[in-house]
Amino acid sequence: MSNRLKALGLAAVVGVAVMVPLYGDPRAGAVEHGEWARMLLRAVEMERAVTPSSSDAQVFATLSWKSSLAFRADAYLRGDGVDVVGAAGARRVVATSAAGEVAYPLAVMTGGDYRLRVRMAGNPAAPASAEITPLGGRGPAATFTLVPSSLTGWVDAGAAHLDPGAYTASLLLPAGTSLENLEVAPPCTEAIEPPGGWRSRAVTRAEEVAVTAVKALDKESELPAADSPIEVHASSMKATRGAAASVAALGAAPATDGLWLKAGPRGLQAIVFVDLPAAGLYSLSVFGDAGAGQSWKADACRKAVWCGAAAPAPSGAPAWHALMTAAFGSGRHFFNVTLAPGATVERLRAERKNDSPGDYVATLRRIGFDVGAGGPISRVRAVDAMQFIREHRREMAGTCGDIVPSQVADGGLAQPAPLAGPGAAPGFSGAGPGGGPVVPLPGPAPVPPVTTPTTTPAGPPATLPTVPSPAPVPTPVPVPPTIPSQIPGSPVLPSSTP
Repeated sequence: MSNRLKALGLAAVVGVAVMVPLYGDPRAGAVEHGEWARMLLRAVEMERAVTPSSSDAQVFATLSWKSSLAFRADAYLRGDGVDVVGAAGARRVVATSAAGEVAYPLAVMTGGDYRLRVRMAGNPAAPASAEITPLGGRGPAATFTLVPSSLTGWVDAGAAHLDPGAYTASLLLPAGTSLENLEVAPPCTEAIEPPGGWRSRAVTRAEEVAVTAVKALDKESELPAADSPIEVHASSMKATRGAAASVAALGAAPATDGLWLKAGPRGLQAIVFVDLPAAGLYSLSVFGDAGAGQSWKADACRKAVWCGAAAPAPSGAPAWHALMTAAFGSGRHFFNVTLAPGATVERLRAERKNDSPGDYVATLRRIGFDVGAGGPISRVRAVDAMQFIREHRREMAGTCGDIVPSQVADGGLAQPAPLAGPGAAPGFSGAGPGGGPVVPLPGPAPVPPVTTPTTTPAGPPATLPTVPSPAPVPTPVPVPPTIPSQIPGSPVLPSSTP
């Protein structure tokens, strides 16, 4: 990537470092959805991803991410060495010098794998390049090569993991290359929006502030439970990479079989199936130790990363950790997990939540902020809510990037095993590709039974005896469905479950 492109990214930081103004008289008048949405962006410190002239629709799209975040080529934030040509509605950017450069603001509310694609034309022998760079960060978050064709068409640059934050998407275009559109397609994210969606001129109500505030703080796991939680233990998790010496036997106890997945020096990958009896908003949490980090992906789409220490202790203290809260349909769902060295998992929990507006109001009050009586919220109270979100957002755990498969023995992503049938438990054969079965290993004496089954079980041993992996079963294993190709500008929806 050229120095000019890096300089352009720096210029973009300067160009967008403008506070998004609150419009309207601060002493009177209602707080409309457009104003509250801008206040939310300011609260999460992503106001630099839009400009003061950005439309309400663009601000709403930044918070919701229901579909690809699309930019017309001529809507760049900064440009150098390019001309805008074409009639209104069909404008494109053409590089006129040795290398033209354009940059676009980008805000990521939820971490995950984001796909970049552009509509362009040019000389296939002179590829273009792109960077997605964090504003104020060090180095590029992702770099792509774009090989255009001589005819205008969509070029899929690929996907990259992005943590929440503000970014600049910059493109370096060889001379003569034309660009019409740029899109960043999201993974399966949960929209930050009030019930019924954003409406530009609608008056913001107190309960809408509560809903969007809890979502912006990623605290939906604090919503009250609707049902008893569903728990899946390590013995039901299929190790698919680095499985040797990965399971510990700690002795049977009520509501737990005493088995743990534990990643060795080369890491571990596994898959687990969960049957959800009813559709709804579910909070997923894991009991274990982060080790050097864990990465979970639901239905090959929605991702959550549990950050780990740079140098994890040989035996950490197991604890519950909330992974994600998302809407799931009824039926079977699968979760791939990549464990970095030292990470452990004893169980995965799925808990359906009550998610009425009143539940969000009560949850936000319990967290520490009361939106007050129902009805339109006052501007003073809205500003207080914005400050509360800003202060508590800064207290959230820091981002750490992804836990990549190359860190795990044998490489490759986890593969689902064949299913036993609708509604039945996974029909695991006892040996997975690239690793051994999930079985108890010789271990220490059984621990005393616990009195509360769903509380903290005993932790895994610091060291595990080495057990050779049995020969892999030659039966082919189906691959999890990936995110299907989307028509440009269309919603990106979760893949169907196996």
